[in-house]
Amino acid sequence: MTKLLTICRKIYLVSPEDGEYKEFNSDDWTTTTAAALIPSTQKVYITTSFNNLWEISLNEREARKISWDGWGTCNALVAVPNDEGGHKLFAFCHKLWLVDDPDKGHCVDFLGRFTDVWTRVNAAAVVGYHIFATTSANNLWRIDSTGHEEPKKLGGGSDNWSTCRALVEVDGKLIAFCYGLWEVNIHNGDSTPFFDDGSDDAKRSWSNIKSATVIGHNIYVIAGSQLLELDTIIKKVREVNNENWEFTKAIVAVEISQFD
Repeated sequence: MTKLLTICRKIYLVSPEDGEYKEFNSDDWTTTTAAALIPSTQKVYITTSFNNLWEISLNEREARKISWDGWGTCNALVAVPNDEGGHKLFAFCHKLWLVDDPDKGHCVDFLGRFTDVWTRVNAAAVVGYHIFATTSANNLWRIDSTGHEEPKKLGGGSDNWSTCRALVEVDGKLIAFCYGLWEVNIHNGDSTPFFDDGSDDAKRSWSNIKSATVIGHNIYVIAGSQLLELDTIIKKVREVNNENWEFTKAIVAVEISQFD
């Protein structure tokens, strides 16, 4: 069954249907800066402002600190599919790191340049083999995880990417949570409003987003103290739970065999 793993002061498993939640890990996770799931290994990786990289095994329900160096600057983690059926883990820190051995936390400098860019990343998502990242410098970047293409800035200079706090991929489409909610053209960075003109949700501000994740056609978002569900088919927003989620640092969709 698919559940939401919310990293707050503790880590909770949350039912996306009714918001019921159970404690998954009781350690202190208030210093979390980013998190990502590698589906092929069923492990979640977490960076903290204490300069650490953690590994959470979903099957064993164990937390393990695997690296102690250089992680305090990380603002985003993403897992990108590879041709072997697995995933590659990338970390946006003072450089863009490819974590080539997640079990040991070993990483390599993926690009070897652009070192002043990646500390400004505020959101990242994966579409196919490409990573998309927004920055506080008002840019949208597209990065080829295979290394065959140079990183490229998308969109015009007037685009307000500095306000984006979450990017997600749904059905091959890139959705950006900025002041407004946008559907983004992955080829040129052009964006269009997600909601139809005149709908109530078109007026909703997304500036208080903490994190977002996807299950099927639905996006689950921490907005202020609320856990919200956005159905991308009918374009409706539903409140799932409003029990003090403002302390949430990250939210990840995970497969769990039991919810007890």
